[in-house]
Amino acid sequence: MPDIQYLLDEEKTVEKSKKNINWKRRVFPFLLLTPALLLWAIFTLYPTINGLMFSFMKWDGFTEGTWIGLKNYKDAIQDNIFWNSLSHNVIYAFSTVIGKCVIGLLLAVLLNQKMKGISFFRTTIFIPVILSFVAVGLLWSWVYNPVFGLINNFLNLFGFKNSIAWLGNPDLALGSLIAVDIWKWSGYHMILFLAGLQNISKDLYEAAEVDGATKWQSFLRVTLPLLMPVVIVNTTIAFLGGFNVFDLVYVMTGGGPMHATEVIMTYTYQTAFKFHSMGYGSAMSYLLFIVIAIITVIQLQVGRKYNY
Repeated sequence: MPDIQYLLDEEKTVEKSKKNINWKRRVFPFLLLTPALLLWAIFTLYPTINGLMFSFMKWDGFTEGTWIGLKNYKDAIQDNIFWNSLSHNVIYAFSTVIGKCVIGLLLAVLLNQKMKGISFFRTTIFIPVILSFVAVGLLWSWVYNPVFGLINNFLNLFGFKNSIAWLGNPDLALGSLIAVDIWKWSGYHMILFLAGLQNISKDLYEAAEVDGATKWQSFLRVTLPLLMPVVIVNTTIAFLGGFNVFDLVYVMTGGGPMHATEVIMTYTYQTAFKFHSMGYGSAMSYLLFIVIAIITVIQLQVGRKYNY
């Protein structure tokens, strides 16, 4: 009996030690994450909740706010500039998504070949990605300058003597900004497509060639279907960037001329910090958040068809 009791006690001790180890294993990762979670709570969660509260208030950022309920949201829905800004966001997002993804894919296909200096070309195309939006905005503001800009001087060589105000013409300003955004980010999307292309087995192309498929048919039947998960990732990232654009617009046009390049972020900034209407600016920000959330959910649902 003593031996049996001893064994039972030992078994209980072992079980207890296992429970302690399992508990430590479960808690330890959260302890490691605590600093990051604290920073996230302070700089992301708290401002998000605070901003949501401000969206229901009339507040200038200095005096005590007044609770006004859904008035800010109603005003935003009736604000023509808000809807114009949202339409510019939609045009900007769809245009940049198409431009960046198409050009990025074409560059990836070209630079996925074996050729001399391939690393140089890849690096050169990727350089704009690492430049800040402020630097890019200032650089392209000079390029677009109607007096000494490179584009107008280049067009003068072909007989176009009239200077074009690329950023001063309401019909051209938004398209000019879209072109700059595509120039900056095409290299980033090229890298993602390159990673996807290099994961496609060459045996598939050899089998397609044996079956008599042309290069174009191989691209349509082999490359594109296998790249669809990467396409979903690229379009999702590009859409989020298109709706969250601020720096480039603010540096190059400030939303002008005559609100022709105004997007939600620049309009929100001016409303909140220039006209001291923090509550109204917060409400517009959360309306933009809802739009982005809906588009993201749709993209993720589409991505499930391709096991993304």
